[in-house]
Amino acid sequence: PVVTASTQERTVTVIKGQGSRQARSAYAFDKVFTAFSTQEEVFDETLKPVISDVMNGYESTVFAYGQTGTGKTYTMEGSLTSPEMYGVI
Repeated sequence: PVVTASTQERTVTVIKGQGSRQARSAYAFDKVFTAFSTQEEVFDETLKPVISDVMNGYESTVFAYGQTGTGKTYTMEGSLTSPEMYGVI
């Protein structure tokens, strides 16, 4: 299958098969991040609102879920080599 993602359209499209037997499925999400998304974009759209809620007294959990090897740990922890590479926590 071929998978494409659009941050602007907030969709992920999956194309299966070939030729006349090709099937295309599009899925819409509240937010879509691609390999071109920055750590700052992910933080601003996902954790920043949670931190505001915690500071206002709400309890919260951040849960990273996904296939092995897709970058969950890197997204959460990042690298301390430069501020642009910091993780979201």
